[in-house]
Amino acid sequence: MSNNSPISFSQTAYENLVALVQQGKMPEPFLRVGMRGGTCGGTYVLGFDQKTEFDEEYLIQDIPVVIDKRQLLFVLGTEISFEPSANGFYLHKPSPVI
Repeated sequence: MSNNSPISFSQTAYENLVALVQQGKMPEPFLRVGMRGGTCGGTYVLGFDQKTEFDEEYLIQDIPVVIDKRQLLFVLGTEISFEPSANGFYLHKPSPVI
């Protein structure tokens, strides 16, 4: 398990994830962050899952996270945010400061 955090959580997302963990409502042991599809037409993946042989495991602010090693560069620097509406959790990649 790595201590370096390739992603981060907004305060609201963190609080909601902690609530899910404490209430036992996390259906799988890990939060999965990744990509589906190609780099140009790909979409972010965010959900709960089991660890696979291709995953790197992280403990980010006490939340167990897995990221497929092959997708790590695509999600590096993203922030998981939360909207208390139907949208729920989502990934946000801040624009680089030039």
